[in-house]
Amino acid sequence: MHSRHRSEDSFSAWLQRHWPVLRWLPWASAALLSIAVAFLAPEGRKPFDIDWSLTRAAWEFSIVKGPHIGVSAVLALLAVTGTGRHRLGVAFAITVLVGAGWELGQTTVIGHQARLTDLAPDAIGAFFGCIWGACILWLLEAERRANGPAFRQTVAG
Repeated sequence: MHSRHRSEDSFSAWLQRHWPVLRWLPWASAALLSIAVAFLAPEGRKPFDIDWSLTRAAWEFSIVKGPHIGVSAVLALLAVTGTGRHRLGVAFAITVLVGAGWELGQTTVIGHQARLTDLAPDAIGAFFGCIWGACILWLLEAERRANGPAFRQTVAG
């Protein structure tokens, strides 16, 4: 029993030491994978092209892109895990930056059109994902504060 307790303590110490890096792994993995997928060109490549248009039609076309909103929300949630709930601006910015990477990847893919206005649904998703992540972390911290001392007393005594 003594060695089991000791191994649990060493794992806890290892986890505490490496947590600042480990908490970024989900976001980094998802961001890199999603950008890599955006660069895939199963039907081939075309000349580099970005639609810079900011017309009403371009906004109406882009703003309702559900996949952009959903993926950005999940990515922002993971970014909040990395940054913590007090650095939501950083989580938002890096999520929108990944969205820019998606658009860059689509610039030469046949069947896709890179659009400046496609960053709007990415920003919308990032906004809601940051709120979602902040709420989850706030709830976890509140639960930890509420149960922390009682849990320690139960384990100790």
